[in-house]
Amino acid sequence: MQAVIIAGGKGTRLRPLTYDCPKPMLPLVDRPFLEWMINRCREASVTDILLNVQYHSQQVIDYFGDGDHFGVKIRYVEESTPLDTAGAIKLAETYFTGESLIVFNADILTNLDLNGLIKFHQETKADATLTLTRVSDITPFGLVELDKQNQVQAFREKPNAEQALTFLAQGINTINAGTYVLEPEIFDIYPTGEPLSFERTVFPNVLERGLKMMGFVWDGYWMDMGTPEKYFQAQVDVLEGKVPYDFDDRSEQRSTGVWVAKTANIAEGAVLESPCYIGDAAAIGKDALIPSQTLVGANSLINKAIASGMYSAGSLIV
Repeated sequence: MQAVIIAGGKGTRLRPLTYDCPKPMLPLVDRPFLEWMINRCREASVTDILLNVQYHSQQVIDYFGDGDHFGVKIRYVEESTPLDTAGAIKLAETYFTGESLIVFNADILTNLDLNGLIKFHQETKADATLTLTRVSDITPFGLVELDKQNQVQAFREKPNAEQALTFLAQGINTINAGTYVLEPEIFDIYPTGEPLSFERTVFPNVLERGLKMMGFVWDGYWMDMGTPEKYFQAQVDVLEGKVPYDFDDRSEQRSTGVWVAKTANIAEGAVLESPCYIGDAAAIGKDALIPSQTLVGANSLINKAIASGMYSAGSLIV
């Protein structure tokens, strides 16, 4: 099994956070989100990783190198111009070994059972398996229609309110959750170096060609971190234990939901309300109140009560 992580997007919905930082390098609590994803691959015994990069690509390359420090093998597939989601995968074709590909969008936080997904794909002998999640309001999303055996039957456009009622009555309420297991042969018919979309081209073509596409429905945690509001909520959800996260030995849990980097300096008398996180070399004064749902970045200095939220590295609040 090879992993392909699509990490080249500009993250325009997350601006201004992404003006100088590629979206997958934004921190998830105490490390780049992309590091969390790579750790997840390794834990599922997927260690051959193809990493698609384009926007501020050198930041990604400098941080991860060849992957040896992270217990994986990383090779980079760099786009000179954006090629859309599937075009980025096609560009990596020279690195394909013939094994199945597990493909990730680098903005989805989930507790998806990767081993369960891989097993499902292998047991059903699918050419493509899409992870799907159920949502209560289906109107903002394109839908994936399944039969009783969870084989994909059709893709539906975003419904209006009236259409949504009809779809829900028919049990059609699953959306693309952004992780796939694909057999590399499905890319054979496409040219390299041209824009190519999974949603608009590749997946509909899989059905048209009579290939087998399955849906792996996941009812666990799922968050598209593509907006500042959802990105912040993802941090809070990690601190509240809603999604698996290994703080390793760089941080310690002072109390339930209160995590502090070991290099941080917390003065006696400071109040830290759960959940919160205090970053590397941050200094929290004796009169400080860190309210619930606050993340304080590295090298910050806080000497009084603050409003909850995220504070980036180097913040000075006095």
